[in-house]
Amino acid sequence: MSNRTDALHELLEDPRFIAWATGNADDLEDYWNNWAADNLARRETLDQARSLVKAMEGKPIPVSDTHIKRSVERALQEAKRQEIAQPQWQRPVIIRPLYQRWWAIAASVLLIIGLGWWTFTTRTPRSIYDQKVAQVNHTGRLMIEVRNDSRPIQHVQLPDGSSVLLQKNSRISFPQKFRLDKREVYLTGEAFFEVMKNPTQPFLVYADELVTKVLGTSFGVKAYANDSAITVVVKTGKVSVFTQSDRQFTHLEDSRTLTGLVLSPNEQVTYERKESRLTRALVEKPTLLNIPIEKQLFIYQETPIATVFADLEKAYDVDIVFDADVMAHCSITATLGDDPLMQKLTWICKVLEASYELKEGRIIVSGKSCQ
Repeated sequence: MSNRTDALHELLEDPRFIAWATGNADDLEDYWNNWAADNLARRETLDQARSLVKAMEGKPIPVSDTHIKRSVERALQEAKRQEIAQPQWQRPVIIRPLYQRWWAIAASVLLIIGLGWWTFTTRTPRSIYDQKVAQVNHTGRLMIEVRNDSRPIQHVQLPDGSSVLLQKNSRISFPQKFRLDKREVYLTGEAFFEVMKNPTQPFLVYADELVTKVLGTSFGVKAYANDSAITVVVKTGKVSVFTQSDRQFTHLEDSRTLTGLVLSPNEQVTYERKESRLTRALVEKPTLLNIPIEKQLFIYQETPIATVFADLEKAYDVDIVFDADVMAHCSITATLGDDPLMQKLTWICKVLEASYELKEGRIIVSGKSCQ
């Protein structure tokens, strides 16, 4: 395979190039222009690859085994026909074996078919969640996805220390490292959030058509792809909610203040998908996911530490290991509130002059006697 063909294959396998060629990464314009600058061969390869992507965009190809077999057979037959039809005196003295040339053509056919399949699977995503996550992936940012397929709830710790309790049959995606100006996560399903407070770095949850924006608070989101509505319930603090189709979406998304439809504790908003309508309501005892943490206030008055740890284990569905004999007389007086799990543990350990570490999915607390 020639150097140009190698380069073409590398471009078509590069997600950054695909994102740029399909118009989803305008910020990479300078990068690819510089890549081909002052190099005619690279420029021709870049244009060829981009034209191929554009030609295939939005035109999925059926890729059954029969289709692939027939396409390859046609390519091989055409290669053989041309080889036989070419006069002996026109053939180059040094040539590769015929089967290698057939294979090169067959590989090109498979490459085009594969590109069509890539276009079909990425340009026609199964849900809004898949589409948004794919767009972020194509920009080259490293995303982490957590799926809860079986457990009643699953605790997920985000890069900034925020806590997420992910309900069964739900998924959440987030970058390995948040941007400096905002924290973005993508949800399909149900989850309860306890967000680390940071007014200079707003926290946004993209749940299909709805966006929930906070600066630091606790709230729940229910957004299954097949449900007729999306619901957001606030436990503490304030939450801003707006749709992705809002005319002021860019301003609402980028602003460092809470604008749009702002909810307070014990308020919930429902987005009816068919009517594209937001409805706010006051609920005396808001319950969205029906999980222990929604009813837990974490207020303690000289409470034995064993009881506190038991509350945290139940609320977050985690295992906390500590020496019950050594810390038998330890207790705390505190209001831990809506802060994430790791923040709660940090405060508890500071009071008790203890420490904790995460090890093999468990929280190990090391402390001393409080007598």
